[in-house]
Amino acid sequence: MINPEELNKSVKMFKNGNSYAFRISKKDREFLDADNNTKFEKIVSPDGKEVTFRKVETIRPNILKTANKLYDENADLMKRLENL
Repeated sequence: MINPEELNKSVKMFKNGNSYAFRISKKDREFLDADNNTKFEKIVSPDGKEVTFRKVETIRPNILKTANKLYDENADLMKRLENL
């Protein structure tokens, strides 16, 4: 098991084509359970001194289908709830 405290280190920004990037280590990637398809949200503090990257959890692609099925199976209950 990786101790997250051991992952806290300084990193340098580097030029990557026309952009700049931060590199994460293999241990960082493993701890984050991330791959090339993992999406992150970037949050910059108002004072511009802190950048936070937060992993965006993926949702199940069929969640809407499942919700609609449950709604249809319980249509009478849903109708009663509308009238409360």
